[in-house]
Amino acid sequence: MTKDNEQYAYFTVSGDFDPAVITQQLGMQPSESWQKGDLNERTRYERKSSRWSLNSRLDHSADLEEHVRDVLDQIRHHAATIRRIGQEFKCWIQLVGYFYKVYPGFGLDPDLIADMALLNVGIDCDFYYLYSHEREDSQ
Repeated sequence: MTKDNEQYAYFTVSGDFDPAVITQQLGMQPSESWQKGDLNERTRYERKSSRWSLNSRLDHSADLEEHVRDVLDQIRHHAATIRRIGQEFKCWIQLVGYFYKVYPGFGLDPDLIADMALLNVGIDCDFYYLYSHEREDSQ
């Protein structure tokens, strides 16, 4: 049986900072954060940079475009602060997709592009097409 596609998005800030400062500046709690030098629980290595991230609130079965919209809905009222933070640290919207079935494609409508431009954030896509000729749906 083939797994369902999973996709999600999040806003993230990375660099050399105390994540509590980003939390204070934005006035919102991150979904995940760590500080440079913290131990990565999975790898057991020290983290090489700090990170502050805010996840989409949608289920991982939702379309990527809807995940981006949800993230932007959470942060667009903080545009001036995000632009200011982005002058010192890297800020972007991260998209992640694990595609076990057909790749659904990806697009952003002009409104989402305008919102991202207002925030002056980049976009990074990590897409994994995990199709296998061994699966029953490939016969």
